[in-house]
Amino acid sequence: MKQVLRGVVVISVFVVSFAEAQDTLKAGFEVIADISDARALAVDQDGLLYVVSASTMFLFNDDGQLITSLDGTSGGVFGELTDIDPGNGLIWVLADFDFGSLHRFSKELLHLETIRIPSNSATELGRSPRVDLRDEFATTLGQPIAVSTGQSGEIFAIDVSAQHVIKWDNSRRLERIIGEFGTGDGQLVEPIRIATDATSVYVADRSLKRINIFDYFGGYERSVQTEEDVKHITVFDEELWIVYTDQIMIYKNRRRLSRQMIVELDDSLIAAEPTVDFLFLLTSNQLIKVKI
Repeated sequence: MKQVLRGVVVISVFVVSFAEAQDTLKAGFEVIADISDARALAVDQDGLLYVVSASTMFLFNDDGQLITSLDGTSGGVFGELTDIDPGNGLIWVLADFDFGSLHRFSKELLHLETIRIPSNSATELGRSPRVDLRDEFATTLGQPIAVSTGQSGEIFAIDVSAQHVIKWDNSRRLERIIGEFGTGDGQLVEPIRIATDATSVYVADRSLKRINIFDYFGGYERSVQTEEDVKHITVFDEELWIVYTDQIMIYKNRRRLSRQMIVELDDSLIAAEPTVDFLFLLTSNQLIKVKI
């Protein structure tokens, strides 16, 4: 059942030039869905909402009406889910931590393929990592915690066991590793979240307290400093949104801090996704809609 929480969203705009000023917005939070053990949130180009819990994918419209769901535990299709990327809305990808895999599904919930995360990606560059669901995995697998789809169908995933990003081309052939281990420019220590836009890949690193920005070929472009508790990152309308437990930092042109949005909720934020008219927030047990 939907409910309305009377909370406050306070937006403070940092004075980064003489033309900008502070602003404050007060709004009610509308809980549009209750979800147990929620893990990730994504929005496709049609405004449909994809939410994953530890074992289930849910698809909602922007009013919180459940369109469909997919529970893979009963059929043994997948294990513990950690992330989802809807791509263009026609094919979406689930990150499966337990099975060390990415699962691709069609909009009609038809399973297309499973892509395994090899424990030693460097030895398998250029090979097809696809397997059938009925096959036994022949090698030790990695542990994907985040996934994002590029503009032309490329797939980027963070393997937490290897602490780097793996890229597949649009034929799902393992193409490259992004971000070697270390503390220098373009290096990674504890990557946790990933996002893409038309040209760049954004990787949040908890230990280094920064987001490294790469091009699609893995070349390092620049970084953005963060706090250590980054929960989610997304790119919307040329803005980089960095989500923390109780606030959202918004970077204009994906590089210059322009707004700080303080979100006062009883539970900590897990993710936030903006659309033209609404901001959708996810906690561990609720999907929340805010008019913007």
